[in-house]
Amino acid sequence: MKPKFLIIIFLSCLVLFSNQALAGTATLSWDVNRDPDLAGYKIYYGTSPRTNDCPPGNYSDKIDVGKTANLEKPSYKIENLADGKTYYFSITSYDVYGNESCFSAEISKTLPRARISLFLPFSFLKEIFDPLILFFDIFFKKF
Repeated sequence: MKPKFLIIIFLSCLVLFSNQALAGTATLSWDVNRDPDLAGYKIYYGTSPRTNDCPPGNYSDKIDVGKTANLEKPSYKIENLADGKTYYFSITSYDVYGNESCFSAEISKTLPRARISLFLPFSFLKEIFDPLILFFDIFFKKF
């Protein structure tokens, strides 16, 4: 019973560690637009730098963040970015009439590659793999 229990624990650990969120984030903040007819902001981003000064600019993604919760210090957190890649970001503002500004200065962020490390004491591995080896030895001797 003990070996089966240890195998279940080991496999559960592997599942838990292999399902870790490996997505990066970027938090952007910018100077407030004080125009009285401001309706919101849009964040443009992608893995390639923009190609011109006004939208769409060759960015692959766009988020309409509207007016942010903190009107004096607008910011936004972008999640689920791929680890190990460089992302480029620019922000625009738009008014109540739908007019959109050209891009802010472009900034970039390189996300580090994800690392998963799993430390298991050698004795723990021995207790897990000995029953597995025995199982395969018995199983294959039957054929």
